[in-house]
Amino acid sequence: MMKRCMADIFLTVEDVFEITGRGLIIVPGPFQAEYDGPRQFSVLLKVPGESERLAILTLEHMFQSPPPKEYRWVCLLRGVARADVPIGTEVWTTGT
Repeated sequence: MMKRCMADIFLTVEDVFEITGRGLIIVPGPFQAEYDGPRQFSVLLKVPGESERLAILTLEHMFQSPPPKEYRWVCLLRGVARADVPIGTEVWTTGT
């Protein structure tokens, strides 16, 4: 099982979309079978060649039809605008 360590890269954003009233979904999320850590934690968003900002990342289950071969966690960011998370943004754990 993958565990978070202090100041590790968690994922690199390949796509972003917004669900009204829920926040931003960033993909790809980690495989559920490979991640056994907290479901909500602070992250540092590192935009290539630009700024860094803190955010809260929540991992959730989401019903998928048809079911995929391997389930991934849905990564949800709240309070962050889509423009703040372009493709290529690195999402780093902060150890908190």
